[in-house]
Amino acid sequence: MNKIKKLLSFYERGNKISCITAYDASMSKYLDSMGIDIILVGDSLGQVIKGEKSTHNVSLGEITYHTKCVKSGLKNSLLMVDLPKGTFKNKTQALKNSRKFISNGFADLVKLEVNTNNLGIVEYLVSKRIPVCAHIGLLPQTIKTKSGYRKYGKSKKEACVIYNLALELTQIGVDIILLECLESRLARRICNDCSIPVIGIGSGNSLDGQVAVIYDLLGISYNVIDSFITKHTSPLDNQINKFKKQLK
Repeated sequence: MNKIKKLLSFYERGNKISCITAYDASMSKYLDSMGIDIILVGDSLGQVIKGEKSTHNVSLGEITYHTKCVKSGLKNSLLMVDLPKGTFKNKTQALKNSRKFISNGFADLVKLEVNTNNLGIVEYLVSKRIPVCAHIGLLPQTIKTKSGYRKYGKSKKEACVIYNLALELTQIGVDIILLECLESRLARRICNDCSIPVIGIGSGNSLDGQVAVIYDLLGISYNVIDSFITKHTSPLDNQINKFKKQLK
């Protein structure tokens, strides 16, 4: 049984899923030992590693480098990687870049930001047996101004679009849906009506799992990404245990 099937079995038994970012072997080894279900090599590295204001300038080469580092520290956790901005503009490019991770065994799952305009690309990847996590709601790769950083799904029209998108993604056959900064009632509805794991960041606690950026958990992030995390002074293992308790 591969790691994705194990995760889905874990979810089907009613367990909550934990997902934390890592960018190096030491941290991934530690998170793996703490029983974190998914380790994400996110394009958040643009903000917390490179010190930039957005994820827009993260390259595929940078994601690949950090993925190889993280892979070295893992035994049990599932490894998920972001496809950065500009690397899945069309079906051919998306498949080629996804295969760099999946076919070479560097990662178990690719995550890409999804809206109604690129559903065809997602469907194509799934048809080519690429395991996909579809990221919907707030999409950092598309945001150009600060006003884009907000709660999504507050208006009836926007909520309807996002809800229908989640259902379509489930029907297409993605493995996981990630909700970022969704209105909590909408997030709960999506979670209840989708038959696959729905995890979130800044989208309320009524989901199948939560996502956290490791440097936000540590309280040392160059650019704090997740308002879900509060400032603290306790050891990291305490923070991770608190994080996991919130999933129960």
